This record gives sequence, C-alpha cells and structure tokens, in this order.
Amino acid sequence: MTPQGNDTTEPDRDRFGVVLAIAVLATATAVWQGVTWAWANPLAAVVTLVCAGVLIFALRWVLVRTGFGRPLRRFVSPLWALGRTGITTRVVLARTSATDAITGWLAEWANRPLRPVPPSEPAASYAFRPVGYTLEVFDGSSPVRFEEMCRELLERDGFTDAVRVGGAGDLGADVMARDTVGRRVVVQCKRYAKPVGSREVQTFNGTARPEHRAAVPVMVGLNGFTAPAIAFAERHGLHLVDRERLARWGAGNDLYDVLGIEQAAN
Repeated sequence: MTPQGNDTTEPDRDRFGVVLAIAVLATATAVWQGVTWAWANPLAAVVTLVCAGVLIFALRWVLVRTGFGRPLRRFVSPLWALGRTGITTRVVLARTSATDAITGWLAEWANRPLRPVPPSEPAASYAFRPVGYTLEVFDGSSPVRFEEMCRELLERDGFTDAVRVGGAGDLGADVMARDTVGRRVVVQCKRYAKPVGSREVQTFNGTARPEHRAAVPVMVGLNGFTAPAIAFAERHGLHLVDRERLARWGAGNDLYDVLGIEQAAN
C-alpha cells in the first residue's frame, strides 16, 4: 500500500516537469527568433522581446496562483542561497582586502621619515657667513672663479649690489659693488702666474674712474705687483691687493681693513 504522503508529491512533480518544459521551450523559441530576426528585422526582435516578457510574467502568475510554485521554490531556493552566499563572501573579502590595503598605506605614510628642516640663515647679516679662502684655493681656481670668489668676499664684508661683470669688453672692471656708505667699488682681478706689471695698472687707471665712475678702484693680483706698478698706483690713488693682503682678506679680514681705508671716509 502506497503511503498517503506520496499522493500529493507525485502530481506536483508531474506538473513541475510540464511547466519547466514549457518554460524551456518558450525561452528557446524566443532566443531562436531573436537570433534569426533581430539582425534583419529589428521590429520582429522587439515583438519577440515583448512576447518573452509577457510569457515570463504569465509564468510567474501561474507559479504564484497555482501549486507549481512551491516545488519550483524548493528547487531554486538552495541554488539562490548558495549563489548569494558566494557573492556576499566575495564582496566581504574584497572589502576587507581593500580596507587592509588602505589602512596599511595610511600607516606607512604616517610613519614616513620627515624631511629635515635646514636652519634658517640670519636675516640680513653677512657677518656670520662662513666665506673664506686660502691662497691654495685661490691658486687652484680658474680666472672666472677667481673673480667670483672676490665678489663673494665683498658680499661677506657687507658690500651691496656685488656683481661679477668680467668678460669680453668689460673695460677693466671684473666686479662692481657699493660699500656701506654708498661708494662705488670697482675691482679688477688679475690671476697671473707672475706679478702684475705697470702697463696693466695704467690701463685700469684709465678706465676705473672715467668709464666706471669708481670711488674706490681696487686691483687684485694673485701673485702681487711689480715695483713700478706699486709706485704708479700710489701716485694715482689705486688700491692694490697683493698676495699677502689677499691671504688676509680671504682669511676673514674686511677689505677696507686690509687696505687701510676708513669706512666713513669721503
């Protein structure tokens, strides 16, 4: 004798098989019509989509209003739960990985070594600038670098507007600046392997004041000056920086102190 519980189960399975077959047939028909007609006849494709939509809604109505829906739900629910669980798990894992990556990057950025801040230079004061050169450094310099070092020493001593103007057509002026009382200082730098002669000093005398309007003309000779050159400079009020004076100037003495010039002299 067959148990009574199977009397309702077997008809439900038969009805479910019929409904599933009808759904598969309708879907296959819609796909076939779509593939066949869509490319050649867009209107037929639209009609097919509408029919498919009507059929789907009709199938849903049948499943809801009849007893076919319950076995279908029993079949689909585990699959849907499994898929939803897998999707949720992947989303959670992706979110956790992204959160860990962002948190790690922020922690690494927060713990990065800070760039050291250089100490600020004393405002408007050249007295504390450690600019100084020995005779060995002067000897090893190029002519252009020799002029630049003289310019830097003038800046160290508080001269303003110190610029290097040496080059072709400089008319005897290599460095120009102004002292603390506004007088124009014109410097010619001679990096000769031997003492500077009288001819070079005379040439500088002919351009320093008439051409450059120098109030304090200064000539620097790396290896000093000849006796006639020194005598000519004394007669015409030119200030010469020989090797001994250059050593004192590079060691940190003020240029005017080296030359014996009064700071407030007119």
